[in-house]
Amino acid sequence: MSESIFTKIYKGDAPGEVVFRDDLCFVILTITPNNPGHMLLIPIEETPDWQDLEPDTFSHMMLLAQKLGKIVKKVYNPPKVALSSVGFEVPHVHIHIFSLFKIADIDHGNARSTTPEAMRIEADKIRAAIKQEGLVE
Repeated sequence: MSESIFTKIYKGDAPGEVVFRDDLCFVILTITPNNPGHMLLIPIEETPDWQDLEPDTFSHMMLLAQKLGKIVKKVYNPPKVALSSVGFEVPHVHIHIFSLFKIADIDHGNARSTTPEAMRIEADKIRAAIKQEGLVE
């Protein structure tokens, strides 16, 4: 089985904005955000479905998702923050964390492509907030 695009980004073999990493997972910005700062929380171990993750990895990711959700709230000030796992495009678990300003924002069909420069700007905002909150890479 070949490596997923997420593993290639993690290893530096493909471009991507990694904003956080630890021993179990990493966080990147998606190239098709629903809103600016749309992050993907991904386990290092390639697993197709979230329900098949090792319990310790799943627990760790959910606690991290909660912290990242608070960062999204702080940086973008949305009324709500979404958390979803879909995975039709890439069969490697990825948890979407993004701001919701209206109910239609939850629909991944409304996501739009962004530019590398726009991703860098948003990644810098998120990295600064992660550092301020003590979640250092």
